[in-house]
Amino acid sequence: MMQNKKITICACASRSFMDKRKVAEIAAAMKNEGYSVTILADLCRNIMNVSPDLQEIASGIVMACYLRAVRSHFQWRGLEADNIIDIRNSTTEEILDQFITLPLNIEDIPGKDIYLKKMASFPVENGTDAWYPIIDKTRCKECGKCHDFCLFGVYAVENRQVKVAQPQNCKNNCPACARMCPAKAIIFPKYEKSPINGGIDEEEKYSPEEMDKMYRDKLRMKLQQRRASVSLLKNDNR
Repeated sequence: MMQNKKITICACASRSFMDKRKVAEIAAAMKNEGYSVTILADLCRNIMNVSPDLQEIASGIVMACYLRAVRSHFQWRGLEADNIIDIRNSTTEEILDQFITLPLNIEDIPGKDIYLKKMASFPVENGTDAWYPIIDKTRCKECGKCHDFCLFGVYAVENRQVKVAQPQNCKNNCPACARMCPAKAIIFPKYEKSPINGGIDEEEKYSPEEMDKMYRDKLRMKLQQRRASVSLLKNDNR
């Protein structure tokens, strides 16, 4: 049984990955056991914006998506999250079994409706929620392909290391840079398929030839974009 009494749960309010009823059941059950429970609309947004309580969140129990994704997310901000539970891909029983002596009547947990109502009040930001890449540094080879590939200035290279510098520039629902990564180090937690979402399974595969073509096509687009910018600059200076 875990001893830390602070639990933060990500509801991923603008996506359908999280079973909101499951989140409410777990939150209510843990609250009844004396835990301090906070449900966030979007943990990704809190991390991107470096919310003031981020260190406190990392030091407690975090229930969100794939472990690799959540761990890399906090490491991006210089924090270590040691107690991570994958609520996205685990059942209510599997999670509660780590904290509570079962059996428990899950269908009749007091306080569940309060959390359901709270989540219903979260804004749904279709197409504008916090979508951006994070880098699993345990896999990254610092090859810079993601930096070269991205058209939107999301990445930067400092001291020969690639980092996510402007996450807000990322185009929503575009995981193209992750497909280019030879080490599969780039993660988009909100993507449907593994390994891009941080999972282990190979649900989405591309041949080396397909990856090379996508890479060359994107570089061609990037060159055209630069040429267009130079042309506009020249026109402005006339």
